[in-house]
Amino acid sequence: MAFMYWTRSDVVRHPLFWCLVPSILGPSAFNTAFFFHQVHFSELKDLTHVALVAQFPLYTAVSVAAMLLSGWGLDKWGTPRLMPFFQIPMVVAFIVFGFAQTSVMMSLGFVMLGVTAGANATLPSAFLAEVYGTKHIGSIRALAAAVMVLGSALGPGVTGLLIDVGVGLESQFYWVALYVSLAIVLVWFGVRRYVPTKSIP
Repeated sequence: MAFMYWTRSDVVRHPLFWCLVPSILGPSAFNTAFFFHQVHFSELKDLTHVALVAQFPLYTAVSVAAMLLSGWGLDKWGTPRLMPFFQIPMVVAFIVFGFAQTSVMMSLGFVMLGVTAGANATLPSAFLAEVYGTKHIGSIRALAAAVMVLGSALGPGVTGLLIDVGVGLESQFYWVALYVSLAIVLVWFGVRRYVPTKSIP
């Protein structure tokens, strides 16, 4: 099934989009949840909140660098080759945040999270344009943005509810890593199985 120019209704009916949904949802849900619970997280790690916040410039710098590098990479290799892999650093980040007790390990977590955050600002939108074309890209990107907004609303609420019922934040981070890992596999499958060969951007 290949279209010269895909409409939003075409995209919704295409299995690839649903393979992408968990991957689109994940960073907005769990990055938002991580920063939302930053005070609680710092208490769990016996860090002052100031010490945790001092890591944020590192996260920002890595995010900007990853944004630029991912833009270069998608021009060189194309987004279908990169999409299945750019969230791997996020998996590492949440595993690290689950067990980290030192500032060095915490820094590694922020670096890994920043890599995915920066690439996430570039790759998914470019992927949608490359695969589904640009004629209706506004409405297609709006659909993806709606999924992201849903994720940013769900993430803090779900993690907060789990904290209230006794599921520790550190334990949740391992489940987040598993969720993102499964989303990566689903994207890999979707790209291999469903990326159209005759899409015209």
